[in-house]
Amino acid sequence: MTMGGSTHFSVFLLLAIILLCSSSKTVNATCYASEKQALMDFKKDLKDPFGRLSSWIHDVDCCKWEGVVCSNRSGRVIQLLLQSPVREIHVIYDVVSAHPKSSLSGKISHSLQNLTHLRYLDLSLNNFSGIPIPSFFGSLRSLRYLNLSGAGFQGMVPYQLGNLSSLRTLSIGGYPVDLQVDNLQWLAGLSNLEHLDMGGVDLSLASNWLEEINTIPSLVEIHLFSCQLDLISHYNGGRDTFVSLFHANFSSLTVLDLSQNFLGPVVPRWIFGLTALASLDLSWNSFEGPLSRDLWNLTSLKLLDLSRNYLNGSLPDELIHLNNLISLNLGGNQFEGSLDGIWNWSSLASLDLSDNNFATFLPSQLSTLTALISLDLGYNQFRGSIPSSIANISNLQRLDLYDNNISSSLPSEVFTSKDLITLDAGSNHLNGPIPSAVGNCTKLEILLLHHNALSGSIPSNLGRCTQLKELWLNDNALSGSIPSNLGRCTQLEHLSLNDNALSGSIPSNLGKLSSLEFWDVSHNKLTGTLPESLGQLSKLEELHIDDNSMEGIVSESHFDNLTALTKFDASGNSLTLRVSASWTPRVQFETLELSSWKLGPQFPTWIRSQKILWDLNLSFAGISDNIPPWLFNSSLDTVDLSHNQLHGGISHILCEVKNENQVLRYLDLRENFLSGEIPDCWMNYPFMYHIDLNSNNFTGSIPRSLFHLEGLDYLGLGNNSLTGPITFDFE
Repeated sequence: MTMGGSTHFSVFLLLAIILLCSSSKTVNATCYASEKQALMDFKKDLKDPFGRLSSWIHDVDCCKWEGVVCSNRSGRVIQLLLQSPVREIHVIYDVVSAHPKSSLSGKISHSLQNLTHLRYLDLSLNNFSGIPIPSFFGSLRSLRYLNLSGAGFQGMVPYQLGNLSSLRTLSIGGYPVDLQVDNLQWLAGLSNLEHLDMGGVDLSLASNWLEEINTIPSLVEIHLFSCQLDLISHYNGGRDTFVSLFHANFSSLTVLDLSQNFLGPVVPRWIFGLTALASLDLSWNSFEGPLSRDLWNLTSLKLLDLSRNYLNGSLPDELIHLNNLISLNLGGNQFEGSLDGIWNWSSLASLDLSDNNFATFLPSQLSTLTALISLDLGYNQFRGSIPSSIANISNLQRLDLYDNNISSSLPSEVFTSKDLITLDAGSNHLNGPIPSAVGNCTKLEILLLHHNALSGSIPSNLGRCTQLKELWLNDNALSGSIPSNLGRCTQLEHLSLNDNALSGSIPSNLGKLSSLEFWDVSHNKLTGTLPESLGQLSKLEELHIDDNSMEGIVSESHFDNLTALTKFDASGNSLTLRVSASWTPRVQFETLELSSWKLGPQFPTWIRSQKILWDLNLSFAGISDNIPPWLFNSSLDTVDLSHNQLHGGISHILCEVKNENQVLRYLDLRENFLSGEIPDCWMNYPFMYHIDLNSNNFTGSIPRSLFHLEGLDYLGLGNNSLTGPITFDFE
């Protein structure tokens, strides 16, 4: 073969190889019929009310189904991604519950065993409540990723999961969870495991949990929060001997979360030797006493959380020498002493020392923490003034100094930090005025200065802070008028100005606060009328203007656009409501407090349109009418109609109601002209705890049904013309 021929052949061979490789990468293989059938059988046992699996039909290649990923080369199903996309999180009394939307439920079909090439299985955040984790998952030997977190599985975690020797990630924790493990010996089979998340799983019966996990040197992350763990060992030497002799084999470990367990009273020594550790969370573990002053080899540590324990004493030098820290949370302990040395943390972005016993002066060296974004020193006993040098922390977003013994006014330098986003100095003993320089914080989003002794007026240039979302100035001694420039803060969602000595009228410019959801200006000395422009606050949910000295006319236009308003407390003013007899407001109130308004002489008929009304106060309202028979057909909890000129009887009103599910608990009808007999149908109001019928014209005897109200703690029947005893003893 000639040189030229050889060259052409080589070029041809090269092109052929390139084309072959290229075609192999673009193969669009269809899924196997057996695997399609396995998935159809799997779907058959599921409940899918939101149609998330609507694309799973026979006429479509299963590799194109939602949540199914196939290999481009072989067409084998290698990933099943069925995580519930949306869930709502509710936190009630520190208990977290997850209620998935669009979640799958039902049973897990054994047909999944036919997906022999499956590498990635994610069923997290669904709702398989009441069924255990299928033990046959242990036969999916190709799995590298298994995520069942927050999916509502219950019962014992199957030891067969230990057969998944290729597994890199195992996540079965999260909320909600009702899983248990009696031992962790099966973990030894997961020799390649890197990420272990069993947060919330009950491991109280797994006495050797630490030793078993220690057999997996490949672990990079361990998440065992709220697992009821302790360090009691079967070793004859007892707990202390075991803890001191234990040698951790976690050379690759970067994240360790053992929070919300029972590992106290002493922080285990072996933790201090984890040189690769970057994040450590030991919060809520009942640790006591001072932190260990042994050598800390946590040279890579960036995040440390020891909050909510019982640690005390001063901050040890070993802690202060962790120069790479980005976040430190020691809140909720009993630390004391000085903060000397903390300025070595040049990389620190978040520092929380709240709820401790620090009683020193705030050190000016805090300003050297130039990377700081969040600083929380609340609930301590810090003294003196806020150092003016704190303004040097140019990236500060949150400053929290509430509930200390800081006694001087805020220095104006604090408000020259242009990047400041959150300032919280609540519940201290600050006095003096709010510095006008606060208006220079044009990026300020949250300003919390409540519960202090701040005096003087509200700076008008607060209106320059157009990014403000929350402004808390309540519970101070502020005086003067509300600055109209606040109307420029159109991002405001929460505005608390209550419990001050503010005077003047409410500026009409505040009607421009289009994002406002909560507004409280109660307990001040405001005068004038309610601006009609406030009717433009379409997102407003709560409005509190009670206990002021306002007067004037309030009309229908004030409420026309307040469709989100549910709580309106305007008692203690002299306002007059002037609406047409046929008015049906668009707003639906839950709370309506109009005490001292001029509403009479007729009973306001528009209240009949209120379908969710819970709390009604129309006392001192100048009403001289009968109580309408429809009033108690609603779901009212509290009714105060006292100090009016109401007349007529109430037996037919209370005893002939059409609402059988009465929840009325508080009824105040005192100081009226009501007459007739007191009704004898109180058994229809089983939740009643307060009845005040004093100072009316009731006659007859006291009804026996009053004696059957077990929760009654106040009954007022005085200044009537009743027969029989009118005094009751309540336990």
